[in-house]
Amino acid sequence: MPVQILLLIAVIAPVISGLATLWLPRRAVTARTLLTATGTLVSFVVFLCVMRDGGASWERVAAEPGDGIPWVPSLHLNLAFITDGLGGFFALLVSGIGVMIVLYARGYFGRDEDSLYRFYPTLGFFTTAMLGIVVSDYTVLTLLFWEMTSISSFLLIGWDRYDKKAVKLAMQAFFTTGLGGMGLFGGLIWLGFETDIWRWSDLYQVGVADLHEVLNRPDLIGALLLMFFGAMTKSAQFPWHYWLPGAMAAPTPVSAFLHSATMVKAGVFLMGRLFPVFGGAAVGHDVVTGANLLPWLLIPFGAVTMLWGALVAIRKHDLKQIFAYTTVSQLGLLMTMYGLGCLPYAHDGHTALAIDFDITQIANHAFYKAPLFIIAGALGHVASRQLPELLGAFKEHKAMCITLLLAGYALAAGPGTISFQAKELFLYAIYHATDALGPWAWVLMAATIATAVCNVAIFIRLFTTVLGLPGGMKPAADEHHDHHAHGHDDHAHEHGFWAALIWVPGLLIVSLQYVGGLATPVWNMVFLPLETNVFYSGFKGQVPALWQIKFGVPLVASGLAIVGGVMLGYSRFFRNTFSDPCDKIYPLLYRLCVDGGRQAFMTIQTGSMRFYTACVVIALTIAFASSVYVDPRMLTMLQVAAEDFWGLRYFYPGYVIGLLVCVTALCLPLSQSRVMRVLLLGSCGFSVVGMFLVYQAPDLALTQVLFEIISVVLFMLVLQMLPKQDSHRHTGKVWRIALAGCAGLAIGWMTVVAAPLPIDAERFPELVTQRMPYLGEFFANHSYQGSELTDGRGGGGSNIVNVILVDFRGVDTLGEITVLALAALGVWALIPSTVRNRYTPRMLRRKESL
Repeated sequence: MPVQILLLIAVIAPVISGLATLWLPRRAVTARTLLTATGTLVSFVVFLCVMRDGGASWERVAAEPGDGIPWVPSLHLNLAFITDGLGGFFALLVSGIGVMIVLYARGYFGRDEDSLYRFYPTLGFFTTAMLGIVVSDYTVLTLLFWEMTSISSFLLIGWDRYDKKAVKLAMQAFFTTGLGGMGLFGGLIWLGFETDIWRWSDLYQVGVADLHEVLNRPDLIGALLLMFFGAMTKSAQFPWHYWLPGAMAAPTPVSAFLHSATMVKAGVFLMGRLFPVFGGAAVGHDVVTGANLLPWLLIPFGAVTMLWGALVAIRKHDLKQIFAYTTVSQLGLLMTMYGLGCLPYAHDGHTALAIDFDITQIANHAFYKAPLFIIAGALGHVASRQLPELLGAFKEHKAMCITLLLAGYALAAGPGTISFQAKELFLYAIYHATDALGPWAWVLMAATIATAVCNVAIFIRLFTTVLGLPGGMKPAADEHHDHHAHGHDDHAHEHGFWAALIWVPGLLIVSLQYVGGLATPVWNMVFLPLETNVFYSGFKGQVPALWQIKFGVPLVASGLAIVGGVMLGYSRFFRNTFSDPCDKIYPLLYRLCVDGGRQAFMTIQTGSMRFYTACVVIALTIAFASSVYVDPRMLTMLQVAAEDFWGLRYFYPGYVIGLLVCVTALCLPLSQSRVMRVLLLGSCGFSVVGMFLVYQAPDLALTQVLFEIISVVLFMLVLQMLPKQDSHRHTGKVWRIALAGCAGLAIGWMTVVAAPLPIDAERFPELVTQRMPYLGEFFANHSYQGSELTDGRGGGGSNIVNVILVDFRGVDTLGEITVLALAALGVWALIPSTVRNRYTPRMLRRKESL
C-alpha cells in the first residue's frame, strides 16, 4: 500500500473510530472504549512502522517528488504527509498518549453512558486534527487542521453545555486561538505568494546558500511576524496565555491530553517547523531578515511567559490551575529554546548553534504533565482538587499520591528524571549564547533559575501536603470552594480494573521520565534519531547521563534552584491565592467588539442615503488614486486618450449625443422640482438609447428604451403620492460638487484605461510591452468557447452580452442567494419555539442536583 495512503489512514483513524462508536448501543461502554482506543492505536502503529521504514521523511520526499493524494490542486491543497523527525515524533506522542487518555476517560467517566457517547467522537476529532497538523506536508493543509483543533477544543472545553461559565471559557479559547489562526493564515499565504513554496518539504529542499536569496529577505518579515502571532496564541505565550488556564473547564481527560501532547504544543511545533529555515541559516546575516529577527521574538516573549507562568502557578490552590500555569511556563521555555537555537557560538573551532535536543525537551514535558493532570482528575474524583484539602491524602489514596509525587518530582527536574538533563541542556544553551546576548544572557539565566525555584517549591508543597508533613498546605477556616473548584464530578465510582484506569495510565506515562533519567542510553537510542535538524547537525552527541554531567555554571544554577525551591516550599511566602490580571484581556476585547462594534454600526449606519453614497464615492476615488500612484502607466494612458480626443477620430454624432448626456446629467442636481428631475433623468436615459443606436447595439437600445419608459411612468405615478416638497434649500453643495467631480473624473479615467486606443509603440513602448488585456478583450476571450487564453474553458456562447449576463452575472447572483440564505437562518433563529424552550431530561436532572 502506498505510504501516503497509510498516513492518511493513520490521520483519520481516530475520528473514524470515534464516529463508529455512535452506532453502538449506549449501554456498550466497554465496546465503545475498546473501539476508540483501537483507532488511536492503529495511528500509533502505522506511524511507527512508516518511520522505521523512512517512508515519508523529508529526504525521501525530496528524492521522490509527488503531490500526494490530489484534492484541491488549484489551492495548493493536496493530501500529502511527511514524517520527519519533528513531525513523526509529535505523531507518535499524540497517538501514544491518546491511547492512554481514551482508557483514562473510561475510568474518569465510569459507566456514564451519555458522557462517553458524546465524548469519544469529539476526542477522536480532536486527535485527528492534531495529527493532521504535525504530519501535513502542504502548508495550507496544516492551516486546515490547525483550525480544526480550535473547533474541536471549543467543543471539549465547553463540554458542560449547560454551564454558562464553561461555555464562556470555551468561547474565550476559540476567540484567542482563532485570532491567531487568522494570523497564521496570512503568514502562510504571504510566504507562499512571495516564494511560491507551498509545501514544507519544498521549503526544506532549499539549500543553505539559497536561503539568503530566496527566503531570508526583509520583505518576508511580515510573514514571519504573522506566523509567530499564530504560534503565540496557540501555545499560550504572554499575554495571550489566559485562555489556557480557562480551558480547565474541560473534563480532566481533555486537560491531560491538551496540555501534554496536543493543542498547546501546536505553536511550539510550528516554530520547530520554521526553525530549520529561519533559524538554521541565521549565521552570517548582515541585514534584518526573518532569520536574525526570530530570536528577538522568541526569547523575550518566551522568557516572560516562562517566569510569569511559574510565579502564578505557585500562588494557586486548585491542582488543575497549578499544573495549567506550569504548562504556560514550560511552553515559554520551549519557545525560548528555539530562540536560543538561532544564536551562534564558537565550539571546538567552528560555529554552532545553541539549540540542544528540542525533542528531548518536548517529550520531557509531556511525560510528567499528562500524569499530573490525570492524577488531578483522579483525586478530584475521589477527594478534592484543592491542595489544602488534600492534607494527609496519602493514607487513603496511596497509589494516586505516589503517582502524583513521581510526576511532581519530574516537574521539579529532580536528579534521576530526564527532566533534570533537559533542564541542564537548556541552561547550557543559555550559557553558550552569552556572546550573542551579552548581559541579557544572565538576565535570562536568572529568570530560568527563578522558574525552577517555583517548580521545586510546588513539588515540596505537594510532598508535604499529601503526606501530612510539617510545612504542608492547610485549609483556612474561612475558605469555601464551589463545585467547580473542588473538582468533584457526578459520575458513579467503580471498583476493579476499570476503576484503576483513573490512575494507572498516569503511572505508565511518568515511568518514561525515570527510564530516561536512569537509563539514558535507552532514551538516546529511541529519541536521538529524531533530533536531526535539516541544516544543523550540531547535536551529534547524546543526552548526557546523570553521572556524565560536568561541573560548571549550568550545574551550579541547578543547585541554586533546588536549594531556593526547598526554602520557598517550606516558607510562608506565596501561599495565598492570586488572580492573573491577564484574565481581564478577553472580557475587555469582548466588550470592545460588542460596544465598539455597536458604536461603529451606529456611526456608519445613519439611515442617510446621502451619507452612504458619499462613503462609496470617497472609497472609489481613494482606491483609484492609489492605483494611479502604484501604476504610472495610467497617466500615460490619459495622455494617449487626450491626444486621440483632440484628433477628432470619433464619429461626430457620438460627440453630439455624448454632450447631450453630459448636459442633462449636470442639470439634474441643479433642478429643485421633482417633475423636472424626472424629465431630465428620462432625457439622459433616452440620450443613452441614441448612443446605443448610433454605435449599432440595437438589443441594448431596446432594453434601455423599455426601461426608460417604465421608469419615467412609474416615477410620475409615485410623485402624486409623495407629500408636498419642502421648500428649504439644502446648503453645503460645494463639497458635494467637488466630490462628484472627483468621482466623475475617476470613472471617466477608468473608462479611458479600459477602452482600446491606438498606441504609438515608439513613443509609448511601456504600454505595448507591458500591456494588460483591455476590459473588452477580457470578456471576449472568456466568453467564446475554445479560446486559447482559457484552455478551451470559455463561456460557450457567441454573444458576449448574453454570456456576461449568464456566467459573470451569475456569480453575483450566487452571492446574493447566499446572503438571503444567511438572513433566513437568522430569522429562523429568532422565531420563538416551544420545542427549544423545553428542558431536556438531562437538564432537569442537573437543575435538581443544583
